[in-house]
Amino acid sequence: MAEDPEHAAAFEFVTDTWEKSARLRRRALEQVSGWVLPGFRISFLRAAASAAVIAVLAVIGTLLYLHNDAVTTAVGEQRTLTLEDGTRVYLNTDTRVVVRYAKEARQVKLEKGEALFEVAKRPKWPFIVTAGNQQIRALGTEFIVRRDERDLAVTLVEGKVTVSSDAAPALSSSALSSRDPAAKPTAAFTLSPGQRLVIAGSGTPTLDRPPLDRLTAWQRGQVSLDNTPLHDAVAEFNRYSKARIVIQAPQSAEIRVSGIFRAGDSEDFAQAVARAYGMRVVEQGEEIVLAPNAAPDNPPR
Repeated sequence: MAEDPEHAAAFEFVTDTWEKSARLRRRALEQVSGWVLPGFRISFLRAAASAAVIAVLAVIGTLLYLHNDAVTTAVGEQRTLTLEDGTRVYLNTDTRVVVRYAKEARQVKLEKGEALFEVAKRPKWPFIVTAGNQQIRALGTEFIVRRDERDLAVTLVEGKVTVSSDAAPALSSSALSSRDPAAKPTAAFTLSPGQRLVIAGSGTPTLDRPPLDRLTAWQRGQVSLDNTPLHDAVAEFNRYSKARIVIQAPQSAEIRVSGIFRAGDSEDFAQAVARAYGMRVVEQGEEIVLAPNAAPDNPPR
């Protein structure tokens, strides 16, 4: 696999085919009556039938791979995908992408979640990621796209990308400032390494330069927080676990939290916050409630 990117792509293809074949509907072979043959020949025919079934499954699995081109991760799951051109895609928790390669362009649709793309250099074969009504166009580069319910964020790690909506005029990223409310949301922006473009649900774009190690912490299995409001920190943790953290007191939502935590370990995070800010943790089914400490004359039961 280290010898050639095509080897890694072939391995990923075989793995996906194998996984898809496991989901096929299957039934036992019907018994064939009337075989009054020597044992050797019966064994041979059964082996031939088995080989034929395996071949059919392989063909069906291949067809499923070619036509069912969506790749997903569950809550708390991460996955690495090597595409046929050698591009590597790292999928974060609760993510869904659809891959469509055509002669004119390599196209990936991010339907939800977050993915980091290490794009193989093919100057005559553009690489385009679509998220909502935005297109991220790259040649050979590394970038992150995150699509939440309301916002879309594109962060350039290295190389060069252009982010645009349909029929957008091209502009450089210098035309946009996080303090410039007059920036047109329909413009196309060319990012430089380290820049992040955030397009809110309203269509308003902002540009900033957050620490890359914090934005890529999920690849190390971590959640990195830096003076983050508690409600945002909780929302980030809830991406990685079905055990949902709930803030009981609205006034606690603006508490600022910093630190590096294990992604998915919601219980540990909640306990750390409770110890630091005089709160208590109450487990209610699949919810982890951060509640204020009870008054001394009304102790918790």
